[in-house]
Amino acid sequence: MEADSLQYQMSDTVIKTELNDDEEEETILPDFPTVTDYVKMEIKSEAEELLDIEPSCVGMCKTDLDDDEEESETPVGDIKMEIKSETEELLEFVGMSETEFDDDKEEESKLKAKSESEGLLETKSPCLDESLKLYDIQRLRKYGDVSFVIKRIDALDVSLSYSKAVSSVENMLEQLHRNNIPTGIGIAFRIFNHTPSSCILILGILNHKCHFFGTDKMMASKDLHEQMSRAGIEYLLVSGHMTVGESFFERLDNFLIYNEEYKLFKLKPNCTDGPPMLARTLPDNMCYTITTTGTTGQPKVIHVPYECISPNIVGLSEKLNVSMADIIYLGTPCTFDPFVVELFLAMQNGAAVLICHHTMRESPSKVLNALFPTSVTPAGITVLQMTPSLFRQFGTSAIRNRILNSSSTLRVLLLGGEPFPNCDELVTWMDPRVLLQKRVCNIYGITEISCWSLLHIVRTLQGSHIPLGQPIDDHTVVKMQRLKHLNTAELLLGSASRRTYIPELDDRMQGKLLKGMVFRATGDLVCRTEGNSIIYQDRSNDVVKRAGARISLGLITRKIERCLPSGELVTCLWQEQFQKLICCIRTLELKTKVQQRAQTFDILSKLSNCEQPDRFIYLQHFPCNSHGKLDKELLLKECTPLAEPAQEILKSFLHDRLEWLGEPSKPSSKSGKRQRLEKQKQLLNHPQGYELSFRQAGGTSFHAITLCREIGLRMCIDDEQRHLFEILLDENVPLKAVFQFLDTAKLVANNTKLKPLEPPLENAPGNAESSGSSNRCGLVIKRIEQPVNIHFQLHWKVNFNKCIDSPVAEYEGRYVCVGAHSKLLRTLDPRSGLELSAVKLPDRIECKVTFLSLELAVVGCYDGGLYAFNPLTGDIAWHVSIGGMIKAQPLLSADASRIVVCSYAEDYNVICISSTTQEVLWCLKVGEKPIFASPIELPYAQSVIISALDGRYTRVSLADGSVQWAQKCKEPIFSTPAMLDSNVFLIAEVAGEVHACHTGNGRILATFKADGNIFSSLVVKSPPTYMGQSFVVFGCIDRHVYCLRTKTTQPLLGQLSVTVSFDLHWKIDVGAPIYTTPTLINIQPSLIWSSTTDGRVQLMNFNNGEIRWSDKLPGEIFSTSCYIERLKRVYVGCRNNYLYCMGV
Repeated sequence: MEADSLQYQMSDTVIKTELNDDEEEETILPDFPTVTDYVKMEIKSEAEELLDIEPSCVGMCKTDLDDDEEESETPVGDIKMEIKSETEELLEFVGMSETEFDDDKEEESKLKAKSESEGLLETKSPCLDESLKLYDIQRLRKYGDVSFVIKRIDALDVSLSYSKAVSSVENMLEQLHRNNIPTGIGIAFRIFNHTPSSCILILGILNHKCHFFGTDKMMASKDLHEQMSRAGIEYLLVSGHMTVGESFFERLDNFLIYNEEYKLFKLKPNCTDGPPMLARTLPDNMCYTITTTGTTGQPKVIHVPYECISPNIVGLSEKLNVSMADIIYLGTPCTFDPFVVELFLAMQNGAAVLICHHTMRESPSKVLNALFPTSVTPAGITVLQMTPSLFRQFGTSAIRNRILNSSSTLRVLLLGGEPFPNCDELVTWMDPRVLLQKRVCNIYGITEISCWSLLHIVRTLQGSHIPLGQPIDDHTVVKMQRLKHLNTAELLLGSASRRTYIPELDDRMQGKLLKGMVFRATGDLVCRTEGNSIIYQDRSNDVVKRAGARISLGLITRKIERCLPSGELVTCLWQEQFQKLICCIRTLELKTKVQQRAQTFDILSKLSNCEQPDRFIYLQHFPCNSHGKLDKELLLKECTPLAEPAQEILKSFLHDRLEWLGEPSKPSSKSGKRQRLEKQKQLLNHPQGYELSFRQAGGTSFHAITLCREIGLRMCIDDEQRHLFEILLDENVPLKAVFQFLDTAKLVANNTKLKPLEPPLENAPGNAESSGSSNRCGLVIKRIEQPVNIHFQLHWKVNFNKCIDSPVAEYEGRYVCVGAHSKLLRTLDPRSGLELSAVKLPDRIECKVTFLSLELAVVGCYDGGLYAFNPLTGDIAWHVSIGGMIKAQPLLSADASRIVVCSYAEDYNVICISSTTQEVLWCLKVGEKPIFASPIELPYAQSVIISALDGRYTRVSLADGSVQWAQKCKEPIFSTPAMLDSNVFLIAEVAGEVHACHTGNGRILATFKADGNIFSSLVVKSPPTYMGQSFVVFGCIDRHVYCLRTKTTQPLLGQLSVTVSFDLHWKIDVGAPIYTTPTLINIQPSLIWSSTTDGRVQLMNFNNGEIRWSDKLPGEIFSTSCYIERLKRVYVGCRNNYLYCMGV
């Protein structure tokens, strides 16, 4: 990265020499350092650099400087000229002439003299003169019976006073002394959420003259051990209902903190990590250790001394007028350093913090009611700190009517951690007069200078952008470092006293950071306005290269924002592997396809070719991570389907990106031969739908390159990517032929092929844009499918001691996991069958495993428990009692925040728990009987379909468990429902009837009757070449595998609902009843795996049902298999106690 820097720069840290006493005095003005101050510091730093002054020589006197000047071989006049040149360049950069600079300097001298005469100038923060720190119990004791922590449960408040808190801290200190915990060290803690006891826990650590380290509650024990070792911390306190692995931590003691149990652990020596150690001694007066989220690079461990956070707290207290009358919401997790500001602001001023047992990720409406009760009592909060993404989850209506309303108790709103909302969005949140009563603030900072650095109080809703503001305290300096290749500047934050210790960066400096001004890079690109305000523009890593052109995701986002109605949000994501630009738009209300299309093309008309997104995704909410920031990784994962078929990629591109209207209208069957010929003639002259070529549909060579880059990753034959590029640009090749080519092309299972796209030859069809010849034949590629001899063989088998009825699960092809009646749950290597881990549960297992991540999965047990475990180690992470047998696979919501568990429990057969806290969010009774079938989630609807054994099927809101509609079949439902499209889902009654139902009301649209009972779940496949049609495959007790052809017609103008039709495509007799669900096998040609109750296994052709291979296992099969494409292997459990791996 080229940078015009005026400091000594090493890695991410920029060192600036320390100012002498007189110059430091000039920067501490009654308000904040001005642009002139920054310029003066830049000039001085450049002078020192030109005179070759090392950072260690900062303290030299003027005589020493003159001596060096005499010894220098460089003429002093030349140096002065160079300094003057740099001065002019700096003044030009900040928009000031030299005359204005001198005038500004003279004005500041007058202002300083006036301030000194009036006694307004303070050279030190009041906090630094205090003998007691803000968390010292001797200081806190003076607040007496004033509330310190308020825990709100619904409308009931439980209050903890400062005096009781101090008493509990003293008890904790006795426990630490009893365990011989030394002072001056770090102590980590692990909690689920904030409680009164966790606040006391932090106070106890600090008053033991130690520093605290809040750790991630979901982190694996091995990773936690490694992280604490890197941080140099040996001791860990864990809340009573949580645990850590005994192989990594030694348990020392148990004790109570304010009636809550905590366990004290010490790290065990580890041969890989070694003992906890740091490269050098930590700074004196340490306060806490924190880790970054990785926003400014790789996550880093940061050690924060008291001198770094104290000026921040004092400055905010003064600017926000925080007092004992305030109630501050303590809602930020302990792994995100703004929580320290919430807690310390209260202790600095004798205010109270409010704790709510609900979280924003689980229920924003319940958090809203806790923070701003509608009744007179209890009291609402007065200070709220949040990220903009998390604050938006309250909803525009609630923000305007309950939060930023003149009658609400809120005094201060601090929004930080993300780009501040623009004025257009703020107008929808509040009346401008509210700004006269409440402080709405843009607060900015980085964890590397913990915590906040800049503050801007919004005074008006006029304008387009809100500035980052001015330094909060007298210890922070702002610098802009120009980046020539981006024609912009990166913001740097610096301080001579507010300095953290970052081992990953500072250990490289070999002691050079002990003195002087230290600047930290923020990774944020900014600019100055004419009024010298600093405006946020973009992240430096959001500038990417696309098709040879450098594009800014932030700039594209701002351009698209101008096309959106008020209240809508947009973010642009870059999919690096496929080089795709994805535009996600959050709408307040669902848009029809026509509305989405109109908005899409309006946006495209405002962007250049290289800025135009490849795909537009419309959502009603954006996911947030654990810190409340927009989770771009999860959003990208939701918007990028895994292993999407090549045909579907092209079809989505045509629908979302080009002016393509779909399938051409077909002539009526009643029309005569003459009319049909006339229609064909019209299509030749004016093609429509799939008869259009890619170019006629609006495609360009740029679009073709984008498509071929993504689809080409799936092509086995190298020449086929070039062929695809050519036929896309050939105006004589209709889209129908392109789809047929893709349907016959040989594709790899995973997106692992990476090869460059070569440009077309000069005589290629794509370069004949202006020829206009209609006599040329389009490129036609035909593939004749030869019969393939398919043979599956046994690769390995593993004994589980008792029968396996549970469906087999796999995680991204890395491992397979299945439970058995022997209570054994095993995770196996899919290639060798070697055991990776084993878990023994209290009872038998028939539930399919659900994976939350690579190292966390959940499974239900016959004992009524839901168990979370690490598949790689076998460690049990947590356990929740559901109250009845669990046979249905638990559902993890699309945003990964909720787990829906259906069971045989009598009270509530549906329970929704938080995936992070395991708190029960809601519970429900669906029907009068247990639930065997797994629930399914409706895409982008925040709701699930649940079916029970009494025939009821219900749509339930994921947010609060409210029933949106309920319907009932005559017979029980064992089969898990399946989505046919966004408006239609399928269910099967055990009596043999398959129903297509509307997602909006649950009403049956069409029915197919099989000749036997159905216990198998339904499998849906929608080949793109079968326009508007899908296929449904299931097994039946009548010994047949069925394949139904379904056709769905979306409603047109004047129609009330979609229409669905069923036709039997084929059915095949496999010789025995089928309980399991068929598995689709992506081998050319497409195959279906089926297994029967007598142990038979078959592979049949998906197109016609022809059996291509069969075998028989030595036991009954009630376990549904799974298939790993990368290995081309099937894994199936058998009642002879073995799990079998079979493949090509």
